[in-house]
Amino acid sequence: MAKTTGKISDAEELEGVVFSEGDLDAVDLRGKYFRDCRFENLRLTEVVLTDCTFEDCIFESCDLTMANVRATAFHGVVFLRCKLMGIDWTDVRGLIFTVSFEGCNLTHATFAKRNLCGLVFRECRAHHTTFVEVDLRQAVFAGTDLEGARFLDTDLREADLSSARNYDIDPRGNRLKKTKFSQEAALALAAEMGVIVPR
Repeated sequence: MAKTTGKISDAEELEGVVFSEGDLDAVDLRGKYFRDCRFENLRLTEVVLTDCTFEDCIFESCDLTMANVRATAFHGVVFLRCKLMGIDWTDVRGLIFTVSFEGCNLTHATFAKRNLCGLVFRECRAHHTTFVEVDLRQAVFAGTDLEGARFLDTDLREADLSSARNYDIDPRGNRLKKTKFSQEAALALAAEMGVIVPR
């Protein structure tokens, strides 16, 4: 990869570029195409990323709090130890949304009416995150803290929440089949449904 410390907004299409350090608060990057790029230690709070495309990109230790990702496409994107608080992922572009979140803060994020099948949340903080009418089949929430997270009309079939914590999922308002829960969570769900499990 090339490495640049120049202005990130100079070109419309960027490939194989590493962007590192620096403060780009509220920068307007709309309409840009990034392929095989890496973003490191950037402050991008409230950045405008509308109508962008990110393909096979990595964001590491970046702060994208309240970023605007409307009509933006994400294909094969990895977020590592990023702050992604308050982002509304509902209106991202395209039917395919292939990302993974590792060690990220997704507090107050919103995912609605999206196909997130197989999405990975690993060791994340997702407090008060909202999932509404989302396909989360085979999604993995490994070691993720879901305190206050809301699941409404989501498809969690074959999802893995066995090592997630602090979640409360209504089995009557979501689709659960072959969903993996911790033993404690499974007992709580059974009790909520009126099932008596002898100890």
